[in-house]
Amino acid sequence: MDVLKYFEENPEIFAALVGAIIGSLGGGWIQARGGRDQAAAREAAKIQAEAQRVAALWTVRQVQIAEFIRAVNGQVQRCDRLWFELDSDSDALSDEIAREADELDLRWAEVRVLLTENAVTAAGHLVLAVNDLVAHIQRYSWVRHARILVGSATAGDQALAAAVARILTSEADYASRARDLRAAVSNLTESQAEHLAVFNERSDHDLEIQRGEARAKVFRCLNDLVDEAREMLGSQNDVAPTVPQQRRWWGRAAA
Repeated sequence: MDVLKYFEENPEIFAALVGAIIGSLGGGWIQARGGRDQAAAREAAKIQAEAQRVAALWTVRQVQIAEFIRAVNGQVQRCDRLWFELDSDSDALSDEIAREADELDLRWAEVRVLLTENAVTAAGHLVLAVNDLVAHIQRYSWVRHARILVGSATAGDQALAAAVARILTSEADYASRARDLRAAVSNLTESQAEHLAVFNERSDHDLEIQRGEARAKVFRCLNDLVDEAREMLGSQNDVAPTVPQQRRWWGRAAA
């Protein structure tokens, strides 16, 4: 059969055939493009969700680290106050330091599940350093305060000074020495008298050196944590967290 002649004699069949072919090709192209568009949309949604997750984690980490450092700085400030300030609020301040030590331990437990391994290690070293400082302050600030009060009470009173010296060097147990100290120097608190009776062999110079070393260690550990936090948060270049850039479907096809 002469195909060309047949279509010339039946142009309506030729038109129908051409239309069918074009429709088929067009439908296939639309379907293919629709599939690619759907895939691109799914990938875009996936990338957006990942971006939101990264940004949320970055924000939580930033807040937790900031709160943790704030708690450390607050504890150091309270320790400084208890060491240097001799007033009637010392007992209350000592209790506050004890409570904040427990709070810092809780914050440490919180950041352990959020930070990178290096940041967690740095935070742990910082907590230990703060606890060492707190232990020193809670033990020896009372000795320092007691010596200031005793020195003020015995200034110009050689008899009282001699009596206090005998009490501190006696063979009696520390509770008896503390009781005798309070009887001799009436403005000593119970905590001050007890700690002086137990730790009087430590000189003020040694106590101050030990306090300075403990405090310096806290800030060395704090600087280490800040460095690790900047690494974790990507803060070296002052940039926000990002996720991999989306590639267009036609870019992937070309690749």
